[in-house]
Amino acid sequence: MSFDQSLLPWCAVYSSVDMSELLNSPSRAEVVGWQLEVEPGEARKVMEDALEEASARGADVLVADGEMVFGLDHIASAAFHARRAMDEGRNSSKSYSMETLLYASGERQLSSAIAKMSVSDKTSSVAIVLLSEAGLDGHEGWDVLSTFTTAPRTERLIRFGITKEELKTVPPEKRVDLVLEKVAAVDLIKR
Repeated sequence: MSFDQSLLPWCAVYSSVDMSELLNSPSRAEVVGWQLEVEPGEARKVMEDALEEASARGADVLVADGEMVFGLDHIASAAFHARRAMDEGRNSSKSYSMETLLYASGERQLSSAIAKMSVSDKTSSVAIVLLSEAGLDGHEGWDVLSTFTTAPRTERLIRFGITKEELKTVPPEKRVDLVLEKVAAVDLIKR
């Protein structure tokens, strides 16, 4: 499988923190995030504006397709696993934000993670997640990302990579747990 370089601008992470500083800092248990609905074709502008603000403030952020983010618990779990992988030298990326994206996607390869989590011209929801102590403030129209998504649509879960067979194993109100399992399984599949 070849890596499509055109995917890179559509899924964004920005990290201003030196890796040694990041690895020596205390683990951050909480993440803060927002989700906003956008019209087709607006997602890239939203992403660029968020990255510009993050850069100016020295913040680490992850900007992704909001349909592939299943709440703060999803991203907090991904951030936890990413931090641990970096602390133990098992990271696939040099960037904490990109490593978090890998775990959030539930994929083994960064190229697959980028393809899954990227915003596109068709994106209708953008998630912006702060992964650092440096501040980034929500703006008008940015809704605080909920802790978890209750009973997400079946189509959305299937797009994320949850199979119909897996969906049958849990009641609808527990389906987000399947996403969290995919996040945790990245440690196993990337070995």
